[in-house]
Amino acid sequence: MILEAWESQVAKPAPATILPDGCQDLLFTALPGQAPRWQITTLDDTPYRIEMPAGTYFKGYRMQAGVGFNTTKLLESLRDLPPDHAGIEDRLHAFTSLEPLVEDALEALQEQAVEGGRVAHAATRLGIHQRRMQRGLKRNTGRNAARWLALARVRKASRLLASRATLADIAYEAGFSDQPHMTRAFRQWLGTTPKYVPVLSLGYG
Repeated sequence: MILEAWESQVAKPAPATILPDGCQDLLFTALPGQAPRWQITTLDDTPYRIEMPAGTYFKGYRMQAGVGFNTTKLLESLRDLPPDHAGIEDRLHAFTSLEPLVEDALEALQEQAVEGGRVAHAATRLGIHQRRMQRGLKRNTGRNAARWLALARVRKASRLLASRATLADIAYEAGFSDQPHMTRAFRQWLGTTPKYVPVLSLGYG
């Protein structure tokens, strides 16, 4: 369930834009002059900007989309532990879970983003009623299936920008009704237009 362990040190203050990727991180943050802390990042629906002072240190564990956290017990188990402690990943495995229905639903929705399909097609692919899939996603992630499909489409389209395809063709390939529809989705999710989008590698979609 752990996609990646990462770390970063701020050399000099510079604003950074955090983009939604469908995932949450277990994050250790140490700011100069403040007590370090562990936290679990939120599941974002829009981009936001941060700026940290020089010397700020981050260590993060990016979790698979759809993972649920036993937040209280996980953070209690990490209290006073340094970010390089050998038992951190064991604690993550002990206090996180991924429901099979959620994992299967997110995979099916990613497939529909590739194929230009809809939420109902994903439920049909799984052989379950659409309402059951919707309830499972909402209960475990706090987001509905349409939200997950929309994010997967935007992230697919952003990767297609590296090709020589026209924006209209990319919009079609990613399941948007037309190019303006895709542009509106980019502004909502990524805070920019398709003219320039950062490379999106990890996460959902």
